[in-house]
Amino acid sequence: MELHSQRRARSGLLFLSALISVSSFAPYKGPAHWSQTDLTFVGQQQQRTQNKNRVRNKPTRLHSQASSDDESKFPAFPDGSDASALGSAEESELRRSEFILADEDLFADDERRRSRLERDSKTREKYAEYGDELWELRSKMEELSKELVKKIGSGDKDAEREVREKLLKAEARDPELMYGLETRKMKKAEKEGRKEDAEKHREEAAAARTCLPHLNLEGLWVGKYGSHGYEMINVTYVGDTLIAFKITGDKNVPKGEITFQGNLGPSKASGKPNSLKPIVLTENAAQKWGTKQLPRYFGNGQVAEEGFKNTQWMDGQLIIIGTDYFSFAWIPIGHQIFFGRPSPELSLKMLRDSGASSVKAAVEPPTMDDDVEKMKEYATRMLEATTATMEDDYLEGKTNPFGCIWHNEATEECYFE
Repeated sequence: MELHSQRRARSGLLFLSALISVSSFAPYKGPAHWSQTDLTFVGQQQQRTQNKNRVRNKPTRLHSQASSDDESKFPAFPDGSDASALGSAEESELRRSEFILADEDLFADDERRRSRLERDSKTREKYAEYGDELWELRSKMEELSKELVKKIGSGDKDAEREVREKLLKAEARDPELMYGLETRKMKKAEKEGRKEDAEKHREEAAAARTCLPHLNLEGLWVGKYGSHGYEMINVTYVGDTLIAFKITGDKNVPKGEITFQGNLGPSKASGKPNSLKPIVLTENAAQKWGTKQLPRYFGNGQVAEEGFKNTQWMDGQLIIIGTDYFSFAWIPIGHQIFFGRPSPELSLKMLRDSGASSVKAAVEPPTMDDDVEKMKEYATRMLEATTATMEDDYLEGKTNPFGCIWHNEATEECYFE
């Protein structure tokens, strides 16, 4: 136990030293000290960047299963899409031939999006914001818990009831705590055959989950892997187990392999957050990062010799730095990597440099004599590229998301423009 405590303390000090740039491994520079190259981590439009960086292809291999504690049924909750009105009737008919979508389907999508936005707004009002507001709430909960113990010991039932009500009200505003409790209630209701109750608790758990940054890190991130330079990873989830695959690799751990993973869900036994004590920042560091504490979670990082030989997993920690950054530390070897969202330009460059396949089509469209698989592949690639263009147009405020239909030539020209 003492050795375990020492390891925790050591990991905390190790992380703090990195924050103030006296670490012996891969230092991280804040926005004020970024070079032009570093600035490619963050796109000028945050929402656009996050949407564009979602990986549409599933990993080819999954080397790990979710842990026994991970029974979540909330792997991901992708955003809906929107579509504005089309142009003339003739254009509408022509473009509709490219997409099997009726007008009522488009309006239904628009209505679903509005409903989702309203639901998200209510959720944000219901729960404490992840950051100083949540840390202060938890301090208050700790004080109320101690006060409740005293009131129970005094035998004053009225005072006990009053404190208990305050504590329950405070707990209801902690999204991480409520996610665990609602998940347990959902499983209990399912086991007892109470379908309506199970669905109600599932919705409550799903709403609370959206307020937890560590369970919403899906997509592409870039970090500096020491002497190997910058590498790209894709974060995905199996339940509440985060799995980070390498999109670009190195001579030790190549692309396609898992670089780190961890079960970030609540404890199966208690429903409470399955995390370490947060790192408390100094006043200067708190001003820099906009938060007084950095939550961290258990994980496992993979290491290997050159050629991906003698692979092994070692203890690690995932540290959440707001909603825009996080880091992962390989504790036994004192190695830590900071990750930020890459810009679309950096994503494309890294994918090209690594030789990874990007969305493209054949040089010539397939003919009727070609193999069926070739036709399917060509159609799939066109759909992927067109969908990406539609998303970009919408986020840029263009009124017509169907204004550009992608085709096989490397040109800026578009059909129906």
